[in-house]
Amino acid sequence: MKSSNTASTFVIGIGILVVLNGCDAGCGNEVASTIESPRGGHVAVIFNRNCGATTGFNTQLSVLAKGDSVPKGGGNAFTADGSLALKVRWVSESELVVAGFQGAKIFKQERLANGVSVSYE
Repeated sequence: MKSSNTASTFVIGIGILVVLNGCDAGCGNEVASTIESPRGGHVAVIFNRNCGATTGFNTQLSVLAKGDSVPKGGGNAFTADGSLALKVRWVSESELVVAGFQGAKIFKQERLANGVSVSYE
């Protein structure tokens, strides 16, 4: 009986992962702006992500090494509900400041992205 419960839990877990992974299938990213770091080694990419008629836009930020492709998935540094006019400022090659999200519902706010320290105002 115990192994049956374990097998059921495993199957349910796999099913949930498949469904969650499939959620990105109908999503698209539209780049709003790219801001290059002072020495050009990194780029901050602000983009709006839309996953269809039943969900609204959200604003995302990824910090990428120069030459990396714009992400097909979500941002690695910041995600907030709605279409925001984020302000991004490079302090140095390894430090980025993000502003312009006051009052928004925040889903992700990482302090380190792709080796770059990210702070929020």
